[in-house]
Amino acid sequence: MPTVGEDCSVILDGHGYFVKPGSYRVETPRVIAAEPDAAAGPAAVDLGAGKQVWHFTVLAYANHLNYNGTVNPTTAATYRADLRATAAKAEALSFTDRMGAEYSVHALKLEERIAAASGYWVRPEWEIAVTLVEA
Repeated sequence: MPTVGEDCSVILDGHGYFVKPGSYRVETPRVIAAEPDAAAGPAAVDLGAGKQVWHFTVLAYANHLNYNGTVNPTTAATYRADLRATAAKAEALSFTDRMGAEYSVHALKLEERIAAASGYWVRPEWEIAVTLVEA
């Protein structure tokens, strides 16, 4: 089982992933609704905080170093395949963030880019932008 801060940055659906530095963000939008007001017409009503949305980029590279300096044996293709399989699921997924807090989420979007420094077609590595929303 992966452990945040030891062999991964985040855990999604039981798989640990390394996050590109500077790419991790969390949004908590406000929910605003229009409610009719007999005297003034529609009025905006703040219903409070909405569901959290996470954005980060997974580094699907080979030979990642774990936080203790050992080489992580997971291949770039395995990271990519695991993320794609997870994103294809319709049910809620478990997500452990960088602080170790656990959430139930849905995968909204994956966007893959082949990393420029990789062996472009021979053994590609990916940077995969992930967007999750709280279930």
